[in-house]
Amino acid sequence: MQGNFQRAFLFMLAGPIIWAIHFLFIYALHGLACARPMLLGVWLGRPASAWIIVVAGAFAIIAMAWIYLQWRHSMPDMGRPAFIPRLAAALSLLSALAIIWETIPLLWLPACGQ
Repeated sequence: MQGNFQRAFLFMLAGPIIWAIHFLFIYALHGLACARPMLLGVWLGRPASAWIIVVAGAFAIIAMAWIYLQWRHSMPDMGRPAFIPRLAAALSLLSALAIIWETIPLLWLPACGQ
């Protein structure tokens, strides 16, 4: 029973956990790139750090979708069979929206406020 709870709990929180890891990664990368301007190589008119952040965001969203699609049918019922998968989907969608929201400023603002 406890294994089912832990698996369901991690499944439900996979989206927010991936978002949190992405959030820490992009702010650490951007801070490092701004602290060391020599690391701000430009590619296609944008800093390399911006492209890395865009790719990291795409990987994070793909990871959330993959986890959801792989585990949604193997969750315990707990009285309401659709509750856990629907909650996991809602949290993953909110986390994906947060990732997109964090990535949008890369298109509008210059790197490091320059």
